[in-house]
Amino acid sequence: MKSFSKREADRRMFLEQVRESKENGYLLSSKKIGSGAFSKVYLGYATQDKLMQNYKLASDLRSKRHSMVAIKIISTAEAPVEYTKKFLPREIYSLNVTYKHLNVIQLYEMYRNSKRTYLVLELASRGDLLEHINATSDRREFPGLEEEEARRLFRQIVSAVAHCHNVGIVHRDLKCENILLDERGFIKLTDFGFANRYSLKNSLMSTFCGSVAYTAPEILMSKKYNGELADLWSLGVILYAMVTGKLPFKERQPHKMIHVIKQGLAFRQPISPECQNLIEGLLQLKPVARLGLQQVATHRWMLPATSAIFHRV
Repeated sequence: MKSFSKREADRRMFLEQVRESKENGYLLSSKKIGSGAFSKVYLGYATQDKLMQNYKLASDLRSKRHSMVAIKIISTAEAPVEYTKKFLPREIYSLNVTYKHLNVIQLYEMYRNSKRTYLVLELASRGDLLEHINATSDRREFPGLEEEEARRLFRQIVSAVAHCHNVGIVHRDLKCENILLDERGFIKLTDFGFANRYSLKNSLMSTFCGSVAYTAPEILMSKKYNGELADLWSLGVILYAMVTGKLPFKERQPHKMIHVIKQGLAFRQPISPECQNLIEGLLQLKPVARLGLQQVATHRWMLPATSAIFHRV
């Protein structure tokens, strides 16, 4: 249990955040809807004055018919310098450059001071994809989503990732927990903390990013990697999790995970041959052997595919 002094310090800090948000046109609620190593996300509300000042915010919330937002508060005073100087600016840049896509979370505004940075984000109120998979599995009394629903959601995920790649952004932390659902059931790709931009299609990266269960084998082996191809591996893990309710490879240690991956992919419950083929096409050990996003979108399991997924921005 927290000591009295710690609780009092937390209370004072929260009241500071309430005041700072109000000064910038937002009412911060006490409802916490997410948290990270150096951040917390709260439910917030845009004031009428703010809606009159911020056209981007007002136009989006008008279509949603509410004034709710998600306010991510990053403690920049406590975070490591590498995070505040490298990863946070990349996150903000990525959110700005991917605006506006139906399946990517929207950044409405940012404000900051010497202690904290505030990101005012689109609210996705129905939780993350992992929670949805688990709740649906419990309701069905069978692990995973039905393939029809998985197909509908996966198309949206592919559309979001294609949009990011089209504008030169690789996500590098694609996982079920970073895919949210809004009140209408639309997918919203979020958490661009490990995202990075690239200018050349074949440029290689070296930073270890993501969760081991979703991370491409070339990254686990500490090799330089192509960010787009690494994202494709993560998409294969996500689709496997959607239709089976489980992760394809389970191991916490990167060097041990490589051994598990090399043992091969197993399907322990009935899945259509077309879906298996798509998953296998994404979970290829050799990066260049993986299906590209255009091939994924036109795969027979994904039909009818939509060329609109790949519109250029």
